[in-house]
Amino acid sequence: MSGPHRFTADAGPTEAHLRLISLSDLHMRLMPYDYIADQPVTGQSLALAAAEAELARKEALNALLFDIGDAYEGSPIDDVLATAPPSGGHPMSAALQAAGLDAATLGNHDFDRGLSPVKRIIAEAPVPLTLANIVRALGPTPLDDTPLAPTTLLLERPLTCGDGAARPIKIGLIGVAPPQTLAWNGDALGGQLASRDIVETVAAWAPDLRRRGADVVIVLCHSGIGGARATPMMEHAAVPVAALDTVDVVLSGHAHDLFPAPDFAPPPSAVPASANGPGKAERIDPAAGMLHGKPTTMPGVWGSHIGLVDLRLSYDAGGGWRVTESAASLRSVTRQRPHPGVVAAAAAHHAETLRHVARPVTQNSRAFSTYFAHIADVPALQIVNAAQADAVADALRGRPEAALPILSATAPLKAGGQRGAAEYTDVPAGTLLMRHVVDLYVYQNTLAALRLTGAQLKDWLERSASVFQTVVPGALRAPLLDPAHPSYAFDVVSGVTYRIDLSREPLFDAVGTRLRPHDCVGRIVELRHAGRPIAPDDAFVLATNSYRLGGGCGFPVSGAAPLSLGGPIAVRDVLLAYLKAGGADRALPPPAWGFAPLPGTRVMFDLPKAARTALPGDRNARSPAVVRVGEGDGDSDRYALDLARAGQMGPA
Repeated sequence: MSGPHRFTADAGPTEAHLRLISLSDLHMRLMPYDYIADQPVTGQSLALAAAEAELARKEALNALLFDIGDAYEGSPIDDVLATAPPSGGHPMSAALQAAGLDAATLGNHDFDRGLSPVKRIIAEAPVPLTLANIVRALGPTPLDDTPLAPTTLLLERPLTCGDGAARPIKIGLIGVAPPQTLAWNGDALGGQLASRDIVETVAAWAPDLRRRGADVVIVLCHSGIGGARATPMMEHAAVPVAALDTVDVVLSGHAHDLFPAPDFAPPPSAVPASANGPGKAERIDPAAGMLHGKPTTMPGVWGSHIGLVDLRLSYDAGGGWRVTESAASLRSVTRQRPHPGVVAAAAAHHAETLRHVARPVTQNSRAFSTYFAHIADVPALQIVNAAQADAVADALRGRPEAALPILSATAPLKAGGQRGAAEYTDVPAGTLLMRHVVDLYVYQNTLAALRLTGAQLKDWLERSASVFQTVVPGALRAPLLDPAHPSYAFDVVSGVTYRIDLSREPLFDAVGTRLRPHDCVGRIVELRHAGRPIAPDDAFVLATNSYRLGGGCGFPVSGAAPLSLGGPIAVRDVLLAYLKAGGADRALPPPAWGFAPLPGTRVMFDLPKAARTALPGDRNARSPAVVRVGEGDGDSDRYALDLARAGQMGPA
């Protein structure tokens, strides 16, 4: 414990220090344990974050604890709960209550399992929940919508002031989540809900809370820090939310970023195009943790950090409370002793999950990893693509679309980047356990299929290829990956062959916005099916997933025709069935993609030291295209890819 905060230490007689502590994107990490790696972890989980929050509470006379969404989905515990729903309430709800939570909202992933589990969570939650923009039905205005959960909360609390007296305060809360939640979970939700724009929703409900007596309005914003200008149904809306006069504090999440952080890079759309407009610092101050002067936090993912917003409040008997000073900060979770209440709430489910992930599935003669998934077509993606293509072919049997070539798209879901430098799929050869299947496909996406043209397929691949930096021919130390893109924004498509020319500019940005006209050449070259160049009007079926179908990562699904597959089925279940049927040992196809050769050019990338055992070799090459050249940033190795020889690792 570092002692009382300065707002507590020097509070005047009618002043109070209120600390707002936030968690976000726990993704069912109840216990400090990695079920995939089968080992304890440090600096993660609700159990450790709750212990950290408990210490942070003691530094303030008054404190509240909130969760900003995506708590109820994302670890193998969730898989066990899906097969055997708990009879005594959800363990995450019980654990949040044990942690001392004052209120929470829901995130997009909390809807992954469909409406019934969400309704049960809302009905049984011992912690107050608010969610204003995902509703049962839309009305003429946000205030007229038919709610799914309480749209707002008005908490009444006593605040201890500098003179020792307790004076009442009313704190208004509005919970919001990405409106895209319904598209991303379209199969699971089946059109049973409606969503509203985040900024429109908060702009309506914040004044309503003020009218009802709220002294302070806080937005529990499961939405990231994106563009400064409000655009309809924007996913990352924290900046325009903070610009609203009726909002005092924004507690954000969803993007798994850290804010405040001196090295936080605002997206290009948050920076004014003209010097005559408001400056970037007026909109986003990453060091101070301010958006439009409002204190804002985003505490990473999996309980790695807690967010702290400290408010100095002044009381006037006639006018109530007003914020006179504020500060925002993050605190890394360093506790090693977990919160006992959280441990008790999670214990039985933790034990059952350990048994679940240790269950044998089949035997496997090859290893699967994603360490080099951004430079070569690796078996870890090839097997998912094969499973998806087989399942879609089965679903389309007897239909006209079955006569079309069936392609398949998947991405390296665990390959560093925003998931963390050490987060890669790494499945050894031998007995394949259930935890290995989860490692191969970590998300709860459902299988989807699209009918698309050759032109639409090329656009899909161009969006995927935008994860790479543009490389000047002849460069020797050029970075390979653009850090603005998550690893899962890189789709590999099987059933065709193609090359990626890194000397050309990308056609799409990090959120999938087209940067250049349709007639620009782009990075995808030598795109072929069965050895024949693909024409713009050729027809294909593409096996993909519900996240992509809903526009996840901005992939260009508009214009492509979704195909019914007869009901939702999880991609992981498709993969599990394929593996049990001997798919792990089937012959792999030739590589689908590779880089276009660039003579005299090398690109650099960093990987964990564990990647050394998975270093890919070249076919018919005396010297490898990929070599380890030294130490990278942090505890990693740096690799160089010789783009003059990169074609040896691509399509045959």
